[in-house]
Amino acid sequence: MKIEHPSWWDPHSDQPRQLAAHQKPRVTANNLSEFAITTLSTVALLPLIAWRYATLKTTPTIPKSFKELAGLGVSPDRDCGDATREMVEELGVKHLLIRVPCWHADQLDDYLRFAEMFQDRTILINILQNRESVIDLEWWRQSVTRIIETFKPLTDQFQLGNAINRTKWGCHNTRDYLALLDSI
Repeated sequence: MKIEHPSWWDPHSDQPRQLAAHQKPRVTANNLSEFAITTLSTVALLPLIAWRYATLKTTPTIPKSFKELAGLGVSPDRDCGDATREMVEELGVKHLLIRVPCWHADQLDDYLRFAEMFQDRTILINILQNRESVIDLEWWRQSVTRIIETFKPLTDQFQLGNAINRTKWGCHNTRDYLALLDSI
């Protein structure tokens, strides 16, 4: 299974390529207001948060085995599906994360075939965003809807967005990510 990636995607790290300095937005009045709102909210809520933590009752925790606790991110990009399945079996990992880029919403067959190899596992589908997602919210909404509908027979666990605080993933500030969530 050969998945095509845009030129800005690094298939070796399963991440966007590092942005050059001139591609990163600089501090602007818009960003400063965003930072000010976050800071003021944190300062205002800090006493409530501190009180909540101070009054938490400790309950004994039942230790879980490593295999129940640990998860693993897997990808169909390497064209070694059977080997990946065999390694997951060997590790005994029960929880898997599969990243599905929104820009691949029209190429989901390979991702679905890959995910179907792990039907006996708990699967979390991480829907990746890019700058186009933030700019064209309708396209983002349609892509997310298509991805969720495709994987719904296998899982009900979806994570919208990845590394939302990193410019190279398309969100320049919290407002950008909240707009993505509001559009769904």
